[in-house]
Amino acid sequence: MDKPLPSYKGTEPYVFVCYAHKDADSVYSDLILLDRSDIHLWYDEGISAGKSWRAEIAGAIKGAKKFLFFISEASLQSAHCLREIDYAISHDIEIVPVYLDDCSLPAELELVLNRVHALFRHTDSMYQQHLLEALRQEGSRFAPFVRAKKNHKLSIALALLLLGSTMLLLFAWSPWDSAVTGRKTGPASMAAPNAYDRYLEGLDLVGRWDQGDNLETAIGLFREATALDPDFALAYARLAEALRIRYALTRDETFLDEAATSADEAVRLNAGLAPVQVALGRVQLARGNLDLALSALQRAVSIDANDAKANQAIAIVYERLGRLQDAEASFQKAVSLDPERISILDSYANFLFRQSRFDEAIRQWQTVIRLAPDNFAALVNLGSALSETGRIPEAITVYQRAIELRPTYMAYSNLGTAYARGERYADAVDAYRKALEIEDSNWLAWGNLAFVYSWTNGMDPQTIETFERAIDLAEAARQQNPRDAFANSDLALYYAKTDRPALALQRLGTAMTLSPDSGEILAAGAEVYALIGQRDKAIKHIRRSLELGYSRQRIQRNPELSDLLTDP
Repeated sequence: MDKPLPSYKGTEPYVFVCYAHKDADSVYSDLILLDRSDIHLWYDEGISAGKSWRAEIAGAIKGAKKFLFFISEASLQSAHCLREIDYAISHDIEIVPVYLDDCSLPAELELVLNRVHALFRHTDSMYQQHLLEALRQEGSRFAPFVRAKKNHKLSIALALLLLGSTMLLLFAWSPWDSAVTGRKTGPASMAAPNAYDRYLEGLDLVGRWDQGDNLETAIGLFREATALDPDFALAYARLAEALRIRYALTRDETFLDEAATSADEAVRLNAGLAPVQVALGRVQLARGNLDLALSALQRAVSIDANDAKANQAIAIVYERLGRLQDAEASFQKAVSLDPERISILDSYANFLFRQSRFDEAIRQWQTVIRLAPDNFAALVNLGSALSETGRIPEAITVYQRAIELRPTYMAYSNLGTAYARGERYADAVDAYRKALEIEDSNWLAWGNLAFVYSWTNGMDPQTIETFERAIDLAEAARQQNPRDAFANSDLALYYAKTDRPALALQRLGTAMTLSPDSGEILAAGAEVYALIGQRDKAIKHIRRSLELGYSRQRIQRNPELSDLLTDP
């Protein structure tokens, strides 16, 4: 259907119109009547040829006095509509909701719009009269706004009678005075016309952070968006998430600190957005603050129960708290809401992996690789699951493919573990060393390398020196994040291996207090007790770890634990 009228280009107040193109027949007829009633309208007809459509839409939303949202099943499924309304909410633009069909709002929108008297275009036979009465109330917020009259043959009175009920709410506005609203008027004074464009470009890239320099570019784009528009809460939230990923890859605390600062700013600007609470929750989780992470993510889910990323993030916290049934339910909901989102599938696969459900994890990662064959991170993870099921040659092949795509610390480190499990200790040492050439500040590779040395050379000076390096790094990490259960459990192993039982038990006690129902932590505890000669406690912990789903194969392949399985 052809566009019915030109989009407004002047400097007077105007309305931004958001709709799904499937609803054009209904929407366009309303736009014609609104135009005849002297309401300025901006809609997607106004995008200039050769210009960035995202930038123009962002600028038009931010310069609008009202945001007219035609709600239907189609518009609620439209990524463009949802991004536009997210931007309007983030910038505190007043939203006028018009229901075109019988549909339910997501919780996030319901929270924002429940204070607004919505219009129902097809169900209220008295709706026009109700609106006219509201418009005629003196001294109310429904004082009408109209622009300078055109020379229409149709009188304003007759136009009001002919208008569909959905359109009359546009006259139910308080006067558009920038002194009252604190906002400038008209496209000529729009702030940050490119912020939304930069934001969307970053959003596309961070979804494939594993490719090239996508992550660094996304971080730069989000920073640019926040610089162009300092009030853009969603841009701060996405910047926090990208920086958190950077921290996870590098373990550089400065990235996590900056992520926390960005998340806090997003909350300050608009705490009522689910993605803002997700960003805050993930930063708190990275810091080991499970209670604060849970609080933020519970709020995210209450704002929008159908936010896939919120469900994914809270699932991770539930798992860390030992609430495995809640974790799986949230993961499954996240997958059902966004079944082709690589990050969600990968996260669920990691959960299955940690529960020793390796075959299910393999299937999830195979799905990820079908969607993105060049996803080196998914290949690394798939290799780990194959390794856990004893398919060591396949795992090694998959790791080598990942290294061909990108030679990362994690790929080499996991390759070293696969070689060690296959008792190819020389190859394992070589792989761990290559991992450390890429990143020498991660205690795990140093600790794993030290264990391989101990199995081949005993506790010689090189072995002890390598353990000490792992201890120094892990203790530094523990100082930064005392609630990291795995840093504490790894330290317990290193202290036990280097004959410091008191420190080993101290760190183990902290780890088990933080994660009392983790099969992996309990298995580490069994190994600590075995190393310090407390065999009965070692067996008790092994039994409990198996009950929690820890892999029997992993125990069998661990030279420190394998003999415990034969104990009567």
